Amino acid sequence: MPESELTKLRRARSRAHFGLKQAEELAAGYRAKLADLEARIQAIAPDLQLPVRFRKPNPWFARGELPRVVMDVLREAGEPLAVGVIAVRALARKGCDLPGPTLRKQVRGKVRECLGKLERRGVVRTVGSGRGTKRGLVG
Repeated sequence: MPESELTKLRRARSRAHFGLKQAEELAAGYRAKLADLEARIQAIAPDLQLPVRFRKPNPWFARGELPRVVMDVLREAGEPLAVGVIAVRALARKGCDLPGPTLRKQVRGKVRECLGKLERRGVVRTVGSGRGTKRGLVG
């Protein structure tokens, strides 16, 4: 008997949950290993200052600037927009009218991350699902 579409989706969902659980366990293991290594280093050389974790800065947006630009783009639009559209409009505000595919992808990821944080705060809402997902302001 052939599997129904619902059965396939439920199995895929189960696999995704399992993969996420494995990734969380792996990250927790690395955090514990890092804490142990730093403690051992500090025990040997307490005056040694360890460098903070490297963070590659965004070439277009200063720290904390992207959420403000995203909110401005959403306010001006007055309707829910796709993440890619928000990213391109945000780059256009910063003077990059023709971003390349690599920059678009990088900024799209940062915008998606930013919108997720704003959604958890209750400022932004998600409309639709899948490829038709759009984000808009609450209210």
